[in-house]
Amino acid sequence: MDELLLLLGLLIAHVLGDFFMHPKSWIDDRLVHHHRSTKLRWHALVHSLLTWVVLFSWDWAFGWGPTFWQPIWLALLVGISHYLIDLAKSFCAPYARYFLLDQCLHLIVLIAVTMQLSPHLPWLALLWSWLWDPVHLVIVLAYLLIMRPSSVLIALLLRKWAININEGSLPNAGHAIGVLERTLILTFVIMGQFSGVGFLIAAKSVFRFGDLTRQKDRRLTEYVMLGTLLSVTISLFLGLTALKISRTLSGMSGA
Repeated sequence: MDELLLLLGLLIAHVLGDFFMHPKSWIDDRLVHHHRSTKLRWHALVHSLLTWVVLFSWDWAFGWGPTFWQPIWLALLVGISHYLIDLAKSFCAPYARYFLLDQCLHLIVLIAVTMQLSPHLPWLALLWSWLWDPVHLVIVLAYLLIMRPSSVLIALLLRKWAININEGSLPNAGHAIGVLERTLILTFVIMGQFSGVGFLIAAKSVFRFGDLTRQKDRRLTEYVMLGTLLSVTISLFLGLTALKISRTLSGMSGA
């Protein structure tokens, strides 16, 4: 549990350094000057200092460090890794996938630092065994299927009706809305909160079909209704299937 508290402290220091102590002018300077950016060096230094505060406090409270210098070189390691990761990110387009990759790499570094300080992490072993449980893998598979594969299937099923449909909406907005909608429905089904599914569909109907009625385009209305019903049907099918398989596997393991 002490190691988990250490990791949480490092995560808090990371969030403070990356979001609360990272002015936009520093980000702009990094994007323009890359490795020549002095602001990027300052940003890495801030992370080193925040990490050192957490590590030194931990050493003072729990006395895990074999030497006085261990918090210093580990803090420098975090700062250097942060510099290199953010430098690579400065060459990437401002897309969400690069932001998530950036944060995942920082998280890996912080976990590695925690493991360096405590090679025996029972909570990490528990997390690993939890992830490799067949019940949880079924749920992970359901979430993966509900995203890209379901979008491809719906697009193929609606292909013959999509001709001459020009809604004039944001690019890829329909795809993003559909993925979020299916993810929420799957989550509600797995949690057994079917009332949440009804509330989500009702809320979408109020906002979506009100606009369609004002447009007085029957083809577009029918196309959107088909897409929504397909999305809901696939989500409910995958959710109920995952729920059934999970309960069966849980019963087999408990027997």
